[in-house]
Amino acid sequence: MQNTQTNIKEIVIIGGGTAGWMAATYIAQSLNFKVKITVIESADHGPIGVGEATIPTIKTEFFDRLGIPEEEWMPKLGGTYKLGIKYANWRKAAENGGEHYYHVFGEIPLIDEVPLSSVWIKNYLEGKTKKPFAESCFSSSVAFENYLSPRLMDGTKVQHYAYHFDALMLAKFLKEWAIARGIHHVVDKLTTAEQDEHGQVTCVVGESGKKYHADLFIDCSGFSGFLIDKLYQEPIVSFSDCLLTDRAIAINLPENPERDGIRSYTTATALKAGWVWEIPLYSRSGNGYVYSSQFTTDQAAQDELRKHFGKRADHMDMRSIKFQSRRHQRSWIKNCVSIGLASSFLEPLESSTIYFIYASLYQLIKCFPQKNIDPVLRDKFNHKINFMVDDNKDFIAMHFKTAQREDTDFWKVNKYETKTPDSLDLILRKHKSGLPIKRPTVDNQNIYPTFKSLFQNFWTETNYQCILCGVGYLPNNPYPILNYRDDIMAAGDVLFKNIEKRANELKKLLPTHYQYLKQQVESAKKESEATGIVA
Repeated sequence: MQNTQTNIKEIVIIGGGTAGWMAATYIAQSLNFKVKITVIESADHGPIGVGEATIPTIKTEFFDRLGIPEEEWMPKLGGTYKLGIKYANWRKAAENGGEHYYHVFGEIPLIDEVPLSSVWIKNYLEGKTKKPFAESCFSSSVAFENYLSPRLMDGTKVQHYAYHFDALMLAKFLKEWAIARGIHHVVDKLTTAEQDEHGQVTCVVGESGKKYHADLFIDCSGFSGFLIDKLYQEPIVSFSDCLLTDRAIAINLPENPERDGIRSYTTATALKAGWVWEIPLYSRSGNGYVYSSQFTTDQAAQDELRKHFGKRADHMDMRSIKFQSRRHQRSWIKNCVSIGLASSFLEPLESSTIYFIYASLYQLIKCFPQKNIDPVLRDKFNHKINFMVDDNKDFIAMHFKTAQREDTDFWKVNKYETKTPDSLDLILRKHKSGLPIKRPTVDNQNIYPTFKSLFQNFWTETNYQCILCGVGYLPNNPYPILNYRDDIMAAGDVLFKNIEKRANELKKLLPTHYQYLKQQVESAKKESEATGIVA
């Protein structure tokens, strides 16, 4: 007979915000609401709220797990669809002509285990095509410049997508969802924590002296790291030797979607000392400049950002954020698990911040302990989190290392002086030889529902080549086997033609992004009016 006395009965989550409320809802749902969960947040500390762009698994691994359809939450969060990322001016500065390329969601096909990317590379190196990589390999790329929706007006999904949304509104939405399902919410400023003789946290103490006891504590306190840093003083692993950016300036701008449409992608535009993000929401955009304080001042960065957006940025408030790309050596210590910014952070080029939250929660549930925590569970969790962060760190560093710009010191140092991690160096040498970097383990139809496989193979040949071929960092020679396989080259040509044909069909078939979202917002408004609930 199972001894339920050894089960975790109470969990305290320190910090609300995106990480805290995602943790509360995900854990509660995953444990069938059998554990008492209390979220404690201070009225003095608001969430950072920068991470407004996501990757496709957030639907399958987070919202679907909670049973919340996008029609319910998207209108409340100003949500829009994201088909990928547009990289502008990473090859050369705007004043020198600029250029752009796309990182598209999805998986390119294989021909007898040879990725279609290898066929494109051979054709490009031999002068047989000048068509950009993404446009050649993805029919969905047509939706980028035409601002098209990934869904038909009847809701039928046609393309892979993620979301853009207001992260502050997500926290508010999940908070209401959680409280309605019995999750406890406490507003208190925590001052200290108490431990037993083994170093386990027994309770956290509020400013009033009230003690909050639990069996397991989840630190979602952001960069302050209430338990992971202040109590346990866990050492960090800094990535400043390969990721130079350490500041961000955020600015919200009003938009006119009826007149201008809504972009269905995130934009990352390279500037003098970093890059600018542009995230389109339904009626505004979230924007900001991620830069390195080694190569510009805060004031110069603000001036450069205002110049980038022109008059519409005049008199708009800006918010400055200091950060460090890093992780802790361990994210789980004793009976304390750090999630979100308290655990790790990478500069936000590939929208990893919110992914790190639910991917960490996924691993926590897989390793969920009893009161007497088996260290094997902790070790496995920590290994998975370190792998996740380091893998993403390499991929982001690759963008800067392979960018073709040399017009400022920032870009020169990135190209010639920053450290190339050994794992990334192996990838780049493999790429230069013509070999595929990492073949996908699932096909395009099954890529995002299979989260376990995707966690272990997060970046595949498709992702690497979108960036490397897009920015012009090409192999020295084509994949050698293709010199002997005319049949694969011929099959590749057929696929390219089919992709082009499908792109033309989608251009006629798909509604605009704004048309679809407008219908979604109006439907939500009608439903809320009918039920008397304000959307």
